[in-house]
Amino acid sequence: MKSGEYEIMFRVEERHWWYRALRRFLVHHLNRFLPSWPDRDILDAGCGTGGNLQHLGSRPSHTGVDLADEAIDYCRQRGLPNVLQANITQLPLEDQSQDAIISTSVLYHQWIENVDDALQEFHRVLRPGGWLFIDVPAFKSLHSPHDEAVLTARRFTRGMLREQLDRNGFTIQRMTYWNSFLFPLVWLVRRFKLVRSGRDFGSERSPGGLVNGCLNVLLILEFQLARFLRFPLGVSLAVVAQKNPSSP
Repeated sequence: MKSGEYEIMFRVEERHWWYRALRRFLVHHLNRFLPSWPDRDILDAGCGTGGNLQHLGSRPSHTGVDLADEAIDYCRQRGLPNVLQANITQLPLEDQSQDAIISTSVLYHQWIENVDDALQEFHRVLRPGGWLFIDVPAFKSLHSPHDEAVLTARRFTRGMLREQLDRNGFTIQRMTYWNSFLFPLVWLVRRFKLVRSGRDFGSERSPGGLVNGCLNVLLILEFQLARFLRFPLGVSLAVVAQKNPSSP
């Protein structure tokens, strides 16, 4: 991301509706698929300013990796103990050393030249049967000026990500689009370039405002429905996959 984006992320991600929805999904699925996660070895691959690690309790068994100097600096401001500077395609970790990997809003990035390289590295450091939790932006048609600011190289579809996970030794346990209620409006806003910044809803300047609160409630409702439904479209795509125990 461009430097200014890290400062915005650090300032707003605790209360911003989108980050709150993302972590709601993350914690729910950690509890579902890896109930003992607080004491397991977990890597946040592309940890950004450390919001996920902090939300999960900054535990000694949890490690963050990010390539950007600004990201590492903000993680240190949070007092996070286990953060390493590295590319996720060359992780400074031993083979089969992690029980789970979290990678949210990372695989889309221009710094990831080949998504397969990152997935192969995730596969290497995960233990057999280990879990992979991914979130990525969806649908090329939603590309916006904000994508330019955060250096977006690609947006994903369900079929695209499924194919990449399959060929790199992962079995998908759950895959769903989310931020689906807002999809029609986001598509219209971005298709006709109604907001130049690309930040269509909510403000990075007042993440506790009325719009932010309303969108948070909307995403809570969507999350409850998503327990029973699979949405065919969404602004984002979330996946829970498991490393095949028998794969090389």
